[in-house]
Amino acid sequence: MERFWILGHLLFLSAEDIKERQLSLWVIGELGVTGLFCKVAAGEPPRFFLGFLLLTVGYLGKEQIGYGDGWLILALEMWLSVPELLYLLFLGIGMGTLYGFCFRIREVPLVPFLTAAYLIGVWQ
Repeated sequence: MERFWILGHLLFLSAEDIKERQLSLWVIGELGVTGLFCKVAAGEPPRFFLGFLLLTVGYLGKEQIGYGDGWLILALEMWLSVPELLYLLFLGIGMGTLYGFCFRIREVPLVPFLTAAYLIGVWQ
């Protein structure tokens, strides 16, 4: 059931990222908070490292990677294992980079490619 919860949020955020080039923090917050509650209920410690790392990279890179993407990764850390999250990040960024290169687009929305990576690799 949790896979559908994550996928629903990713699909909504993908459409929003394509259309508006912004992400709703309330949707990301809902995903993160529910994941945090599930983690705490399971007795697992929450992870924050990759999300904060991406937020820092976004800040230092003058938002080449947007803050919304960093907050999304932070929320996904509550749900996914580290290997799943790294797979999602590397495949999503790789596909987005390839897409941007092929179509000569400088700024590509990341969330649709994260969603595709989720469907390809994490959704099993």
